[in-house]
Parts: sequence; C-alpha cells; structure tokens
Amino acid sequence: MFVGWIRHESFTSDIEELSLSIGIDTNLVTNTINMDQSLSFGAYVDKKLVGLITAYSFDNSILINSLYYLKENSEEIISRLFKILLTNIQNDKKTILFMGNKQEEKILTTLGFKPYANFTKAINSTNTVAFNFSNATSKSISNENYLPVIKKLDFDAMQENRVDYITHTVFKQSSLLLSTQFGYQHSYAIDKNVIKLSPWIMVDEAFTDAEKLIRGVIYHRGLKTIISFIPSDVKEITDLYGSYGFEFKEKYTLLYLNEEPKINIESIYGF
Repeated sequence: MFVGWIRHESFTSDIEELSLSIGIDTNLVTNTINMDQSLSFGAYVDKKLVGLITAYSFDNSILINSLYYLKENSEEIISRLFKILLTNIQNDKKTILFMGNKQEEKILTTLGFKPYANFTKAINSTNTVAFNFSNATSKSISNENYLPVIKKLDFDAMQENRVDYITHTVFKQSSLLLSTQFGYQHSYAIDKNVIKLSPWIMVDEAFTDAEKLIRGVIYHRGLKTIISFIPSDVKEITDLYGSYGFEFKEKYTLLYLNEEPKINIESIYGF
C-alpha cells in the first residue's frame, strides 16, 4: 500500500471509482483539496484509490472534514492516513478536530486524540410526523441577510471564523440556507437520494426557531433521506429530532488533538 499526496492527474476517475463502493461527499472533498492540497492524502493499492483524508485549516484549528476508506484493511488505511497527515502538520500547534465512529475513535486514541463530545447520526427516511408549514413560516426562515447571522452565531458556537468555509467549501448548487435572528441551517445533497444537515447552529434555548428550521428542511427535502450528526447528550436537540421522525443510529465522538477546544455543544443542531 502506498500512502501519500493525492494523485491529481487521476483524481476524478479515482474518486468516481471509490464512490461506487462507498458514499462520498465528492463536492466537499474536491473543494477542500482545492483550498489546500497539502492537507489531503490518499491510500493506494496497485494504483487504485482505497482511502483518502482531507482537512481544512482555520485560524486556530484544523478540521479533518473527510475520511473515506474501503472495509478491507480499514484499520491500516485509517492509521496510515492519519499518521501522514499529522506528520505534515506536526509543527502546527492548532487544535485538530475530527468526528469519528467507534472504530476510528479506537485507532485515533492511540495517536493521542481525546474525546470532547458524544454525537449520534440521526436519519429521517421520509418517516415524518404531520405538521403545518404556512407561507408565513416559510418567509420567517428565508432570511436573505443570513451572512451576519452565520458570522456571529457560528463564531459564538465554534470560536472560529468559518464564513468562507461554510459559504464556499461546504456550499454547493443544491444548498438550502435557512435562518432567523437566532440561528441558521445549511443543508445540501450528497447524492440524488441523501440530504445532509451541516452545519446547523442555534443560540441557546431558541427552540421555537429551531422547530421552524427543522420543519423547513423537511418541507423542502422531505422526499429524500435526511442525515445529521447531533450531540447525544443535549436533550433539547435529541427531543426535537425524535419528535419529527428521525431515528438515532451510529454513535460518533468529536475528538481533538493538542489544546482542548471551547465549543458550545448545546448550540450545534447539526455538525
């Protein structure tokens, strides 16, 4: 197995072939690589891409936002991808963040990562409860002036200026941005059948507005499967998702390396 820089000359065909075996957020991967190629690595077997990792550097932290790999030799692939990434940023003392499942967490703790918060993958496969969604509600969450909301509330929650990341790297043609003065919600299509809620940030105790936003995304995206990664230990958030037909599936952990972050987990309705 060779692990090293992404082979850009064959990347398009490589990721298309890998996506036949596992679901990949190709837009996020591609945009992240284009922003900084030095934080993206691939694992290859006989010149075939079997795994990849990408990361985005903010002012104070580095977010590992993509990790994909085939099941065969997955432990080796994960370990080697993380090791080469960490080697290349070892002189950068920023906090490193990654949302991992339990297998990934087990591997990463051996590399020094520590758990910060528990998350759950919430899934709605058109299993929603009936609700009213009026024109007045639609207008109240279609705030065209969402950039100031993102800039302030996202920074308050994450302690980072992530406006460019959200509006350029994550944003795509299928994106739907809903907002009120108390929060914003971004959702986009991973493929023709799956919608991802990410990111979704609210101020504390803005339950009424959060309910408007979850109704909005279900109303606009309701014929698709909607997925979101939500804090497992914040009852207000899990209750909201549960009341609208979301099922709670795989457990995840937000992990960090270097300095412990100061994230307001109770504001994160979708990571």
